[in-house]
Amino acid sequence: MSTDQKPDENNLRYTYKDYLTWAKAQPGEILNGVPYGRSPAPPSHYLEVLGELYMAFALYLREKPGKVFLFPFAVRLPVDADQKDEDIPTVVQPDLTVVCDLAKVDKGGCKGAPDLIIEILAEDTMHRDLYLKLRLYEKAGVPEYWVVHPKDRTVLVFQLEEGAYAAPQFYRASDQAPVGLFPDLIISLAEIFRG
Repeated sequence: MSTDQKPDENNLRYTYKDYLTWAKAQPGEILNGVPYGRSPAPPSHYLEVLGELYMAFALYLREKPGKVFLFPFAVRLPVDADQKDEDIPTVVQPDLTVVCDLAKVDKGGCKGAPDLIIEILAEDTMHRDLYLKLRLYEKAGVPEYWVVHPKDRTVLVFQLEEGAYAAPQFYRASDQAPVGLFPDLIISLAEIFRG
């Protein structure tokens, strides 16, 4: 079974309550009630890009409010503010998660939309990251979503405008990528993709 497709036998829908019962034995995500298994260990170039991005955000946030969290870090996206934790149908584990409002962070990870999410594309999760999660993050109100393609050495940056993601900004390895969330932070992609 592919990590990007799981049979929906009898139209079963899962929630964060279910996730807690099997997360340690079979880590993964739940997108709109549908479980997805965790991918195999990513290749080294993927991990190098992830490490460089983490360092760039961690150094920037060191003396500022907010934190960057590295995978695995569970983000629960409730349908509405009143939804009970155990009933939340979407639990994701982004590669990087930036949260400025630390009241959203608890022992389970983050409840509610983080301020910025970064997903690094892998062959078996490309559809999930570019389509399924894009729509979920948009609907949940994640202000900024980066999709990083380590093989092509490119970055797509989606920013929320009036409740929907605008056309993405496209950056190559030779570009400087501004972070919309932090106007004084510009990421040198040559450094991110140097491996």
